[in-house]
Parts: sequence; structure tokens; C-alpha cells
Amino acid sequence: MQRGKFGFRTDQLPYRWSHRITSFIFDVFGKLESHGNENIPRQGGILILCNHRSYLDPFIVGSAANRELHFMARHDSFEMPLIGPLIAAHNAYPVRRGTADRAALRRTISLLKSGNVVLIFPEGTRSVDGTLGKAHGGVSFIAHNAGVPAIPAYVKGTILPRNAKWIHPAQLTVTFGTPIDFTEVKQIEDKRELYRRMGEQIMQEIANLRDGQGRK
Repeated sequence: MQRGKFGFRTDQLPYRWSHRITSFIFDVFGKLESHGNENIPRQGGILILCNHRSYLDPFIVGSAANRELHFMARHDSFEMPLIGPLIAAHNAYPVRRGTADRAALRRTISLLKSGNVVLIFPEGTRSVDGTLGKAHGGVSFIAHNAGVPAIPAYVKGTILPRNAKWIHPAQLTVTFGTPIDFTEVKQIEDKRELYRRMGEQIMQEIANLRDGQGRK
């Protein structure tokens, strides 16, 4: 990909235009800043693990990362006016929340192993007040089995808070940390405990970025 007016160019026409539209929205309604971009390799599979405040978070993170990305979205989101077509154009694919959606897990790992960037929100849902929740087990399963760097990220600010009907001007800041080192917890043999500990570490790394203590 080559950098262009809106960050980069991609051969995927729908993604290119959805990226331009959302980047324009961020320019109008909020100033977007990013830190730690040197932690995002320009090639190869990457798993980005980020907090979640808004439906627009995938577009915000994608604009900040300057790499085409894929992300999971709740299956019924594709039926929503405006949001559905926009996320579909932005490489979203469906996941059924509340179940062990093995098809979504397999697709995610396949995308990562094929050299793509996948954005996951470990909490699985948007936060009303910005409080960080617990990571779902499927996130740890992906991080453990994909064999790619897991990059923590934190989005500060939102122009479309949960339950809001309209976009509000706001400062947006995305911070990318260094790859998470799971070496210590991967010594745990019990898979359930392993995934629990990995989930805790993921959320702690995101919290560290929020608090300005993370490695950027």
C-alpha cells in the first residue's frame, strides 16, 4: 500500500472509499492523533487489541494505523441502515456474540496467517463510560494460535458515544503499544487458565496505555 491523502491506498475500492469518507468525518468532527505507529509493521499479520467506545472505533483505529484492516462485528449489525453497508465495505465479517462462533474464530486466524491486520475488541461490546471490562476467551484463543504480533491499542475520546444519536465534535487519540509478550503465561499447561491469564494481560496492557504507563 502507498500513502495517499487519506493515509494509504488499497486495491479494494469499497474499502478505499469508506476509508476516505470516515477520514473526512474525523477531520470535520474531531482532530485525530496517533502515537506508537512505529509499532505497526507495514507488512505481515497483526492482531490489534483495543478498547471499545463507539461504532466508529474500527474506522478510527484503521485511520490511525494506516493499514487496511479486518474486524468482527455483531451479526445483526449488518442489517442496520448506513452502519451495515459501511462496515461491510470496511472488511467487517459477522460474529455471533454469546456463542463459541468457531467459524468466526477460524476466519480470524486464517486472515492473520495470510498476512492481514485484524482488529478485535476483547471486551466484545461497547463501554458506556469508558470503563474497561474483561476479555472474552475467544480473544486469547486467537492470540495464542495465530502466531502473529498482538498489539495493544487504546482509543481516547469518541465522537459517537454509546446511546448517542448524533456525532459530537471531540478530540480523538489512538495509542499503539509494543507487542504483548506472552512468554511467561504460555508456560501454563491448563488451557482454560492459560486463556484467562492471557485475557487479563491483554486488558492490563490496554489499561497501561490508557494510564500513560504502556510501552509506546
